[in-house]
Amino acid sequence: MLTLQRCAGPTPQGLGWWVAGARALMLVLLLGAATLPARAQIDPGSAERLLRKSGLWAQLEGIAEQVRQGLKEAAAQGGPAPGPAESERLDAAARAAYAAQRLRGVALRLVTQELQPQHLGALFAWYDAPTGVLMTRLEERSAADARESDVVMAEGLALLQAMSPARREQIEAVVQASGSVDTAVAMTLNTVAGVRQGLSGVLPPGAGPTPEATRALLAEQLPRLRPAFEQLVRAVSAVAYAGADEAQLAAYVVFLRSPAGQHLSDVMNRVLDEAFLDAATELGRRLAPAAGVSA
Repeated sequence: MLTLQRCAGPTPQGLGWWVAGARALMLVLLLGAATLPARAQIDPGSAERLLRKSGLWAQLEGIAEQVRQGLKEAAAQGGPAPGPAESERLDAAARAAYAAQRLRGVALRLVTQELQPQHLGALFAWYDAPTGVLMTRLEERSAADARESDVVMAEGLALLQAMSPARREQIEAVVQASGSVDTAVAMTLNTVAGVRQGLSGVLPPGAGPTPEATRALLAEQLPRLRPAFEQLVRAVSAVAYAGADEAQLAAYVVFLRSPAGQHLSDVMNRVLDEAFLDAATELGRRLAPAAGVSA
């Protein structure tokens, strides 16, 4: 499970610091996206084991730092760099809202509730196999990459240009099988709306657009957003999977398209959507008071 902790920069599409501050929230699974009805539960021990083996457990550890960096970059690009007190306030807000323990708690609860027990065997078989272990390690390494998004993007585009047509097709197959572009766009909308929801709880009534109006405004920009996300996902995938050979990539695509892989994708998409919408809302609450945030 690859999580993208990068967005398309502070506002190439005109979305302002909201998108830049949410760069870490591009936790886009290289798995699909669908709504999942209620199912039989699995035990919490199996749920945690799956989260650890899939790599999500480890990747959630670094989200707060990614958000913190994104907020600083966005603040610097929006005008004079924030002073020490404001920088510390932004840091504290990011650390609290995106604390690993908080995100993992949501993940553990939802996986326990919604993963269908009949898929556990196939899922653990994949993650225990050498190729599954390798892909998880590559994804964890990608999530821990602290370089700026522009640097990773440039490396990925260079790799895509230099690789053979056959390997480029395999990278594209992984991207398509994952549904990651659609998930990235949806999570961006939810994240920005979540921050607005948090702000609305602490700002005076009528100060700025409602969360619903914010979401509608962002949805109007999807035609401009989507090409940037498509380019980003392909580039980050090229970098992330540089250590996998053609046979391993092909095996990964088979897993992603399997019933177990698609079901896990459904569950993980809900995990990320709920966890980061909640975190973004909390971030909005914490950003507003001291700074007198204007909507």
